[in-house]
Amino acid sequence: MHKISVIGSGVVGRASGLGFLNKGNRVTFFDVNPNVLKSLHEEGLEAFHPSQLSEHPSDAYMFSVDTPTIGGRLHLEHLRGALEDFARTALRNATKYCLVVIRSTVPPGTTEGSFIPLLEHHSGKRAGTDFGVCMNPEFLREKTAEEDFKHPWIIVVGSLDERSASLMHTLNKPYDCPYEQVSLKEAEMEKYVHNLFNACKISFFNEMRLVCEEMKIDADRVFSLVAKSAEGMWNPSYGTLDAGPFDGMCLPKDTSAFLYWARHSLRHPLPLLRAEIEVNEIMKNPWTRGKRFCRKLLKRMRIPKRMKAE
Repeated sequence: MHKISVIGSGVVGRASGLGFLNKGNRVTFFDVNPNVLKSLHEEGLEAFHPSQLSEHPSDAYMFSVDTPTIGGRLHLEHLRGALEDFARTALRNATKYCLVVIRSTVPPGTTEGSFIPLLEHHSGKRAGTDFGVCMNPEFLREKTAEEDFKHPWIIVVGSLDERSASLMHTLNKPYDCPYEQVSLKEAEMEKYVHNLFNACKISFFNEMRLVCEEMKIDADRVFSLVAKSAEGMWNPSYGTLDAGPFDGMCLPKDTSAFLYWARHSLRHPLPLLRAEIEVNEIMKNPWTRGKRFCRKLLKRMRIPKRMKAE
């Protein structure tokens, strides 16, 4: 049995904590929201304000603190604040090695470049010696979070070192699913690519649905057939290999032809399809013409070159 503290006990934290609790671990929940604490207490669970972290030493501290996007900008203040408070108290006072696990979604490089120095500075301890660090992205769906944690389809863990990786692997050993060990940056990037791909796929089919509706075509019937016919739907590796831009007899001509037809016949701009073609052009020469093309594209789409994280 391991002692696990869950800091941030919303949908993700609660589902994660209950999952580890069901596997025989002792789990203590922490949250700043009194309503969340009240709900956890009513379920008979141990739950406290984060100011009491030092009173409940654990083998692993799992942070599922919100990282909201406000006005198009990522804000990490809540998570940074939680980590700083933890470092000043529980981590500084820890008498044995423990593991810090980031479960919140953060950009690649954040844990190594920001969180580890913060933890070391405020605790007076050293990562890799006094404490371990892992990045464990969650793939929980909001409506089925508890069941998803109980029956994961994959577990991805980024670790600082072998000791961190070993303890995290032990915590997840009861789960029968593929287990992938990667670097901290790779785990952070994987979560974003995971979410961005899902968003892109939804937007693509929504864009195609607009065309179907305009042409009075049964979109659901067409899409169900595409799910069976398109290799990108049934071959998990399709499009993920480092093979450069799409080419051949069909893809270049059909993307351009359909965009032209939709814009001139239906007056539909199809921005996602247009972006597919433009990105493909960038990939044909990413280091010379591609850079100039990318700058022009960002200017035309009015997207700032740098998205600051606060």
